[in-house]
Amino acid sequence: MGSSSKLGEGMEEKGGRVGMGKYAARRGWRRLAAVAWLVAAVACSAAVHWQLRRETMERAEERLVSMCEERARMLQEQFGVTVNHVHALAILISTFHFEKNPSALDQDTFAKYTARTSFERPLLNGVAYAQRLFPHEKETFERQHGWIMRTMNREGAPLQDEYAPVIFSQDTVSYLARMDMMSGEEDRENILRARETGKPVLTNPFRLLGSNHLGVVLTFAVYRPDLPADASVEQRVEATAGYLGGAFDVESLVENLLSKLAGNQDILVNVYDVTNASEPMAMYGSQTPDNKVDLLHVSMLDFGDPFRKHEMRCRYGQKPPMPWSAISNPMGCFVIWMLIGYIICAAWSRYDKVSEDCRKMEELKTQAEAADIAKSQFLATVSHEIRTPMNGVLGMLDMLLGTDLTMTQKDFAQTAQDCGKALIILINDVLDRAKFEAGRLELEEVPFDLRTLTDDVISLFASKLRAKCIELAVFVSDDVPKLVTGDPWRFRQILTNLVGNAVKFTERGHVFVRVSLAENSTMEANRVPNGNLNGKDCKVEPTANGAFNTLSGFQAADERNSWECFKLLLSDKELLSDELEGEKSSQNDSDHVTLMISIEDTGVGIPLHAQDRVFTPFMQADSSTSRNYGGTGIGLSISKCLAELMGGQISFISRPSIGSTFTFSAVVKRASKDTSCDSERSLSEALPTAFRGMKAILVDGKPVRSAVTRYHLNRLGIIVQVVNNMSMGIQAFGKNGATESREKPSMLFIENDMWRPETDIQLSNRLHTLRMNGQAHELPKLILLVTSEADKDKYGSTFNTVMCKPLRASTIASCLQQLLKVDIPARKENQNRPSFLRSLLVGKNILVVDDNKVNLRVAQAALKKYGAKVHCVESGKDAISLLQPPHCFHACFMDVQMPEMDGFEATRQIREMEKKANEIKREQSSSGEGSTFVEWHLPVLAMTADVIQATYEECMKSGMDGYVSKPFDEQQLYQAVSRLVVGTADSAS
Repeated sequence: MGSSSKLGEGMEEKGGRVGMGKYAARRGWRRLAAVAWLVAAVACSAAVHWQLRRETMERAEERLVSMCEERARMLQEQFGVTVNHVHALAILISTFHFEKNPSALDQDTFAKYTARTSFERPLLNGVAYAQRLFPHEKETFERQHGWIMRTMNREGAPLQDEYAPVIFSQDTVSYLARMDMMSGEEDRENILRARETGKPVLTNPFRLLGSNHLGVVLTFAVYRPDLPADASVEQRVEATAGYLGGAFDVESLVENLLSKLAGNQDILVNVYDVTNASEPMAMYGSQTPDNKVDLLHVSMLDFGDPFRKHEMRCRYGQKPPMPWSAISNPMGCFVIWMLIGYIICAAWSRYDKVSEDCRKMEELKTQAEAADIAKSQFLATVSHEIRTPMNGVLGMLDMLLGTDLTMTQKDFAQTAQDCGKALIILINDVLDRAKFEAGRLELEEVPFDLRTLTDDVISLFASKLRAKCIELAVFVSDDVPKLVTGDPWRFRQILTNLVGNAVKFTERGHVFVRVSLAENSTMEANRVPNGNLNGKDCKVEPTANGAFNTLSGFQAADERNSWECFKLLLSDKELLSDELEGEKSSQNDSDHVTLMISIEDTGVGIPLHAQDRVFTPFMQADSSTSRNYGGTGIGLSISKCLAELMGGQISFISRPSIGSTFTFSAVVKRASKDTSCDSERSLSEALPTAFRGMKAILVDGKPVRSAVTRYHLNRLGIIVQVVNNMSMGIQAFGKNGATESREKPSMLFIENDMWRPETDIQLSNRLHTLRMNGQAHELPKLILLVTSEADKDKYGSTFNTVMCKPLRASTIASCLQQLLKVDIPARKENQNRPSFLRSLLVGKNILVVDDNKVNLRVAQAALKKYGAKVHCVESGKDAISLLQPPHCFHACFMDVQMPEMDGFEATRQIREMEKKANEIKREQSSSGEGSTFVEWHLPVLAMTADVIQATYEECMKSGMDGYVSKPFDEQQLYQAVSRLVVGTADSAS
C-alpha cells in the first residue's frame, strides 16, 4: 500500500509538472501573441495615419490644381480678348488711315479712342502705332510731321534700310512717340516676325520705361486692305503698312487679375517665360520659394505666339494643416485593436476553459455511456436470469394445470401462474423502456382488424368492471378502415395500459374507448365554429334529472367528448352523410391514416400538482397510489414512447374527483383488400352474416350508450331503431299483430336502468295478450343488457336472455345464435389462432437445444402438446453431431447462451455443413446422378430469455431464421413456427 501510494503521488506530481509546463508554455505563447498584437495595432494605427495624411495631401493637391488651372485659364482668356481687340484696332487703322485721303486719324483722335476703349484691353498699359517707312521717305516724313525720329536711346535715327516711327500713341505710352521701333534690337525682331506671320508676337520680359515693372511688348502687323486671305510671306511683307504694338505690365496686370479671385491668399503664383527652358525668365511672383511647401503645380500658358512659351507655377503659401481625423482616427483604431485583442484574449481564455470543460464532459460522457452499457448489460443479465427460472415455473405450472387436480389445487396453480405472468409483464415493461432508451425498439408491419383488437382488450377487464358495476364500452367510427397495417401487439400494449389504468382508478360511472380518424376529428372541430354547435357550447351539460349525456350519466373530464360532438361521428351518417361525402373521399386517397384513440373514465382523476409528472417513469401521482391501487408507474411512460414511435403523441385531460381522458394518436397504413385473404399474416376475425337484415328495437334513454350498442349490432348487419322509453318500444313493434312480418322487429333490447317491473306493466300485458291469442310466434325476443352478473340471475325468468356488458360483436353473435336458433355455417378455423398450431407441428421432428434441463422439459412439453416429436440435447456440439446432413429433423429450437459453444456459433457451423452438402448435391445433380435438387436448410429458431442483446438482426447474422423469447407464449410460438415449419417435410426428406 505504501509503495503504491507513493507511486500514485509521484504520478500526480508528474502530472502536475506536466500541467504546469503546459500552462507556462501557453502563458509564453500568450505573451508573444500580446506583443505581436500590440505591434500590429501600432502599425495599423500608423498606416491609418499615413493614409489619412496622404488623402489630405491628395485633396490639397487637387485643390491647388483646380485653383492654378482656373487662374491660368482666366489669364489666357483675358489675353485672347486683348489680342482680338488689338487686331480690331489694326483693322480700324488700316481702314481709316490708308483708305482715306487725307487720313481720318490723327494723334488726338487715336489717343481719345484708345483711352475710351482701354477697358476692352485689360492686359495692355497702352497701344501705339508705328508706320513703316523707307529711307527715301525719311526726309519727307519728318518735314511733313515737323519732328525728327529718334532711336530708343533718344538719339537721331541713323541711316538704315527701314524705319518704324511711332505716329499714334495712347496717352499712357506717350513716351514712345517719335521713336523708331526699328532701333531696338528686340523690337526690330518682333516687327519682322509679326509681319511675316500675321500673328501677334511677344518680346522677352524687360523693365518697362514708364513703370520699371517687368513687361512684354505685343506687336501686330497692320496690312493694307488689298491683302488676300491666303497671302504668302512675301506678299505680307510687301503689304505691310505699319505696326501696332502694346505694352504689357505683367506684374500689375496679373496682380490685378488674381486679386479678384477667392483663395488668392492661400496660394503663391509665379509666371515664367520658358522659351529658353534652361534659363526661365520670371515675369511675375516671388523668386524665393518656401522649401517646406512641397506641393507645386505648373499650368502652361498660350498667348498665341508660337515662338514663345509661358507657364504659371502655383504652390501653397503655407503647408496644409494636418486634419484632426488624422489624429483621432488612428487613436480610435488603436483603441479598437486593443479592445479586439482583449476580446480575443478573453475568448482564448474562455476557449481553454471550455475545452477543459469539454474534455471533462467527454470523460463524463464516456463514463455515462459505459454506465448505460453496463445498465443494459445488467438488465439483459437480470432479465435472462429471471426469465430463465420463470420459464421453468410457468412451464411447469402449465403442465400441472394439464393434469387431474382438485378444485383447490387447480385454484392454487392458476393463482401462481397468474402471478408469474404478472411478473413477466412487469419485466417486459422494464425491458421495453430500456430498449426504447437505447433506440432498439422496432415496430412490426402486420395487417390487423382494429375493431376485433379493441374488443379483445376490453374483454380482458370485463370481470373486474362487472364486479364494480361500471359501464365499459368501445366505439370505433365507421370511417376507420376495417383492416390497417401496423404493429397490433404494441397498439394493444398502449390500449391495455390506458384501459387498465382507467379501470384501476374508477369506482363508479364508466370507461369509454373511442376510436376515430384524426382528420375527421379536426374536420368536426372545424364544423363547429369556436367550439360551438347550433349556437351552444360543445360542453357536457346536465339533463333535467341532473345526469349528463355521457355513457353512464356521470360527468366526464373532457368536454369535447360530449354527445353534441360525439354524434357527428356516428356510423349511420343520418346527420352528416351529404356534408362529409366530399371530404372523406379525399381522405381515402392517402395510404396512411392517423388514428385518434381516447380512453375516458369517471374515476378519481389526477391531482393538479402531479399532472406534470404523469409520464415520468416509476412516478406515481402520490405516495398512496401504489398502496391503494398498485402498479409501478411505468405503463404511461412506455405508452408515450410507443405512441411517439408510431408517429403520434399522447395527452390527457384530468379533473380531480371527476375523471380523466387520455388521448393518443398513431399513424397506420390502409391494408389492401387482398391482405385480408392472407390468413398467415392478417390478424382479423370474420363475423357471421346470418343476422344481416334483421331488425331490432333498443330501449335506452342515454344517447351515447345507445349509439355504442347500435354500433355493435350494426357490425352484425342488424338494423336498430332506438327509442327513449318502454312505451315507444311497444309502439315500435306494432299493435294487435297488424305489422307486416317483413317489418317486424325480431329483437327488443332493453337497458337495465330502463326496465322497471313495477311500472312497466304495459309490456307484460301486451306480451300476455299475444300469447293468449296464439300469436306467440310474433313476440320479439326480449334481451336485457346489464353490467353485473347479479342482475343476470335476477331477471333471468322475465327475459329470453340477459347479456352482460361489455358488449362484443362476437359474444352478441354467439348469444343470438342460441336465442334465435340461427344456423351459422361452420367457419374455417382461423389459421392465426394458436389452436392451429397443432396442425403445424403434428408429426414434425423438432430438436431442442438448451443447457438448462428445466427449460428442456418445458419446451419439450409445450411442443409435444401440439403433436410434435421432440428430441432434446444439452449442448451445441451435440446438436451439430445430430444435424449432419442427411437428418430427419424439421426444425431446431436453439438456446443462444450455452457453455462451450453458444447457439450463434452452433448455427454458423450448421449452415457451413449445409452449404457443403448442397454443393455436393448440386454437383451430383449437374452430372445426372439425381433428377431433382432440393437444398438443405433447417429452420433454426433462437430461444433466449435475453430480449435485449439477442436481437433479431444478430440472429439473422448468424444464420438463424427466427426468434422465440422465454418463457414460451402460445401466440408467439405460433407466429414463429407458422412462417418456417409449414412445408418443410419434403425438404427435410
